[in-house]
Amino acid sequence: MTPDPDATPNATPTTEHAAPLADDTPARGSDPNAQTTPRQTRRPYRHSRPVFDRPVRIHSEYARRLVSERQFRPAMTALYGLDVILRLIATEAEADQVETVIATRLSELSQELVAERERLHAELERYDLLAVRPRYTQPIDLRVQIASPHIGAYTNLILELDQLMMAIDTLWLSGVLSNKEHTERQIAWRNRLGAAGQSFIDLHRYAYAEAERRGQREAVDRESRAGLQGFDTDEEESEEPEAD
Repeated sequence: MTPDPDATPNATPTTEHAAPLADDTPARGSDPNAQTTPRQTRRPYRHSRPVFDRPVRIHSEYARRLVSERQFRPAMTALYGLDVILRLIATEAEADQVETVIATRLSELSQELVAERERLHAELERYDLLAVRPRYTQPIDLRVQIASPHIGAYTNLILELDQLMMAIDTLWLSGVLSNKEHTERQIAWRNRLGAAGQSFIDLHRYAYAEAERRGQREAVDRESRAGLQGFDTDEEESEEPEAD
């Protein structure tokens, strides 16, 4: 066999040296997940906030309507959201101004409810009805998350309203009030508290727009979701009543 003229004499055949291919096998002693697991981003810090889980029973029809999904939850979300926004973006003067508006509205309503309760108490006493209390066919049980003092105060107002409605119902069932007087009184008081809740929603909408203008929308959304879950009801959701 004729020897290859280009071959090196007495050379041992070797494999051609080429650039090594990438190897997916991790080196000995290295983390097997180091090259395959994407780097994890840090989760945003979440504050541990105090809350009360308060059990609440509502008896009367018009108080029930105030704690419906459509009205009570937006008002609670607004009150808590205002606390979040003030903490994140407001100056001390701005925060004091908004706090004063909310506290004044809640305090005025509380005073009005107390005055009306005393007046109804005297009326029930006049007709010897203090020991009389109607039974309600569809009361509802709620567990309200009290995540701010303002939410607690608004919840107390609704409980006060429920007691007023029960007194008005007692006077009506006993023949003291006419059908018209009964309905007008209940709607008037329901509308007062409903208007207060709507004013808080409007104030929150304005503050949220200001937070967005200052570039704090994501921070506000994150804090609001983390801090407030709302309320739970023990009954199945029913259709909303028709507006009066």
